[in-house]
Amino acid sequence: MSFNDIVGQERAIKILTKSLKENKTSSSYIFVGNEGTGKKLTAIEFTKAVNCLNLSKNSEACEDCQSCIEISKQYSPDLKIIEPIKNSIKIEQIREMRKEIGLKPFKNKKKVYIIDKAEKMTLEASNCLLKTIEEPPYYAIIILICSKIDPILPTMVSRCQIVNFGLISSGKIKKFLLDNTNNLEKEKAEIISKLAQGSIGSALKLLLDKEYFIRREEVLDYLSAISPGKYSDDIFTKVEKTVSEIERIEEMLEIIKLWYRDILIIKNTGDQKYIANCDKLEIIYEKSQIYSQEIIIDILDYLEQIEEYLIKNVNTRLILERLYIKMVGVEYCLK
Repeated sequence: MSFNDIVGQERAIKILTKSLKENKTSSSYIFVGNEGTGKKLTAIEFTKAVNCLNLSKNSEACEDCQSCIEISKQYSPDLKIIEPIKNSIKIEQIREMRKEIGLKPFKNKKKVYIIDKAEKMTLEASNCLLKTIEEPPYYAIIILICSKIDPILPTMVSRCQIVNFGLISSGKIKKFLLDNTNNLEKEKAEIISKLAQGSIGSALKLLLDKEYFIRREEVLDYLSAISPGKYSDDIFTKVEKTVSEIERIEEMLEIIKLWYRDILIIKNTGDQKYIANCDKLEIIYEKSQIYSQEIIIDILDYLEQIEEYLIKNVNTRLILERLYIKMVGVEYCLK
């Protein structure tokens, strides 16, 4: 693995390699971008490059020195990766980090702390980390990895170098899948690359989940059968089934979100380029003629709200009943 193996993040890597060439690395970074866009891989490669004993002129780690080998296998004593425990990063984890960071590197030039999903830090953990970021040891680098920067304390953001990781084009994802997967059909690679929505991580999950496309087909069959303004008791039958399969609710909501997003794109632009469900174009065109823009936007807005409701443990049955009522346009029929 090297910087060259990280797909679609040329701009981010250019920023980091430039700092290595000029010997001007920061003490604190925030790598921000969607899940599965290579942030953690880049953080590992950057850690290797910072500590490599035989760094190339292009700021690529040699992969062969003891430092590179240990960091690649993630058993270097000078690399620490902190991840959420039960969906949050707690103050105890940051306190432990603060104790360790006071000790100089065991073997390498730099000690590197990677805080993955940093947006999940509790407020207490964030305030504790801020003290270290304000006065970091000269031998330490802290890398915060997050999908959204808003939850990070503004005072922390102001003291870090921001490195943005953009969405990866479906073309690059498709090429990556075909180059790295045996016997993958081009048509399936095309569908996965579109559904992945700019994330190689998501593409790999879809590729490895053999049952995903069966579950997706069930949801899309139901969505295809829905017509706005035609109320049916089948709505509540579907709610019963969904509530009983609660572990799949996030996946189902993402499928629904992409479906209505596709309908809105076709309705407004007619452009197929950004359609995720590229294997369902005919029915998407049909639905774009039936649904009003007002109903589609209302559904998409509510899907965004559902994410907050689920975090707050709002009654799932009520949430889904309202969603299905919106999808058949009952609220608009009653106006």
